[in-house]
Amino acid sequence: MNLLKRLYSLTTTYVFHFVALAIGSCIAAFAIQKFLAPNMILDGGVVGICIIIEALTKLPLSILTWVMNIPFLLFGAKKKGKIFVTKSIYSMTVFSLALDFFKGAEVTDESLLAVTFGGLILGIGVGLVLKFGGCLDGTEIIAMVISPKLHVTIGNIILTFNIFIYGSAGFLFGIDRTLFSILTYIIVSFIMTEVQNGFEHEKGVMIFTTTDNAETIRTRIYNELGRTCTQWSGEGYVTGKGKKILYCVISKFELNQLRSICESNASFVAVTDVSEIIGYHMKSKTEDERIYKPMSTNINIEDQMKF
Repeated sequence: MNLLKRLYSLTTTYVFHFVALAIGSCIAAFAIQKFLAPNMILDGGVVGICIIIEALTKLPLSILTWVMNIPFLLFGAKKKGKIFVTKSIYSMTVFSLALDFFKGAEVTDESLLAVTFGGLILGIGVGLVLKFGGCLDGTEIIAMVISPKLHVTIGNIILTFNIFIYGSAGFLFGIDRTLFSILTYIIVSFIMTEVQNGFEHEKGVMIFTTTDNAETIRTRIYNELGRTCTQWSGEGYVTGKGKKILYCVISKFELNQLRSICESNASFVAVTDVSEIIGYHMKSKTEDERIYKPMSTNINIEDQMKF
């Protein structure tokens, strides 16, 4: 019975992932065909190259994107694992079919509107695909593979690649196309990150306080926010006195409430961004009901504190 439940859970999870990948791919294709490509505003990576080739040769964008991504998929097949490559092939196939489906009259011929809404919609689509483990552009695969070897971030590798694409667009179609494309890239990058990480960003809070105040703060956080804390002991460098250190993860909307709790109990607080949670995190549904809820997080502690 437990095995059947696990198989059912695994199956529904994968089905949901592939549905989400298809939706994201279709949204991205809609943005390309209805806003960006008709106005010669380039996306980055392979898609940007394909838009240039389509403009020069009149070859279908749907076929170009699929064919030009094949070498990158073959390169990443041995490096990134079967699941990632399978999801990427699926996403790219749906993306290519959707490009052909949405081919036709553009929504607007105003470049600024195309940049704004095309970038917004494209960012949502690409963000969904990345969130559920797929990929629409082969340059991202290359960047993922070579990033650890070159000790350069994935974002910087992709940006370097896109500089050449946008430069080519300026040479072929005018400097204004380059500027619009760069603006689109900025919008897409921001929206994509928000969608991928979730709009309700979590905050990691590290509280340094006295032993006497620690119990009060810990109890109020649990009762008022429904969150638990991890606690350990420390020592002040100057005074040599014992300190208690509390760590918890809260939503950005709970930050003011936590600030009020800490201000009324003398303490020093460091707040950091948390991009993802992996595991179980205590969160109350109601004032009297608290459950363990699976969430997903990589703690990105750069603002105040590093472990």
